[in-house]
Amino acid sequence: MKSLNKRLRAFFNSNEEAIMIDMIHFYKVKDLENVRKFYEDLLKLPLYKDQGACLIYDVGHGKIGFCTHHPIAYNEATCITFVYASRSEVDAMHTRLKPHVNVGNLSYNERFKIYHFFAKDFENLTVEFQVFED
Repeated sequence: MKSLNKRLRAFFNSNEEAIMIDMIHFYKVKDLENVRKFYEDLLKLPLYKDQGACLIYDVGHGKIGFCTHHPIAYNEATCITFVYASRSEVDAMHTRLKPHVNVGNLSYNERFKIYHFFAKDFENLTVEFQVFED
């Protein structure tokens, strides 16, 4: 952790002790039960905090939050990407989600050297599942 803090201080060119320890990406949604069904039931993400109008999930390397009160307009142009270590894990997620949501075909993107697929969650947000293969 000391090495990380040192790099972060160098990055921000500061000697202060205000070091970011985590990050959360928030998304506006209409129905938190839809969020629970997708992110808890299908993806098996651990719930970090339930704030009533906002659910925050721990994704291992940060957090993702879904809020009904968020002031920003509902955005269908965003994409939430989950990164896996292997093709077999991406394939497993495709198999798990296919009976429940609209999923795209598995494919290899030569430009970005990724194996991936897209799906829509129960709030119509685009979710990508991928592995880097470079």
